[in-house]
Amino acid sequence: MKKGWIFATCFVAFNVNAAAKPEHNPLAPRVPPDKIAAAKALKSPVPGTPENIAAGKTMFTTSATCWTCHGKEGKGDGPAGLGTAVGPRNFTSKEFHNARTCGEMFWVAANGTHGDFSKAGAPSHPDGSGMVSYLKGHTSELGLRTTPAVASDEDLWKIVLFERSLGGNVDCN
Repeated sequence: MKKGWIFATCFVAFNVNAAAKPEHNPLAPRVPPDKIAAAKALKSPVPGTPENIAAGKTMFTTSATCWTCHGKEGKGDGPAGLGTAVGPRNFTSKEFHNARTCGEMFWVAANGTHGDFSKAGAPSHPDGSGMVSYLKGHTSELGLRTTPAVASDEDLWKIVLFERSLGGNVDCN
């Protein structure tokens, strides 16, 4: 019983700490300047239906493991965010969603980013991407070696639709 109480206390303390970390410059674009026009032009082939958003949430909170950094509700308060100097993306921020397009979000999820700003002044991963669980086996447009944890681009769009829903805007078409 004592071990369970200690674990629960530590878990709560870590989650409080993670929630307190702000993102580093959350409105800065994460797509390289030479790719941003193409990323902004991307449109989702998946409609923002309640069913697709629910499927995106399921992947976000399970197989794609997004929740480990971003938290189950997408607030940037996941347990893996504890290891970063700056908090992960908070997808509930309306300000963020007003500044970024669905295409930019998809591009970053699919390709990673040089400088995801999980650590102030330095990327959190040697190759520059913080989305380590998603990005490990194929080569992205940035030359990062990646392996999708989701089955297809369509699945990744569903995750983006879920993330957009957290900010109140799922119009990605």
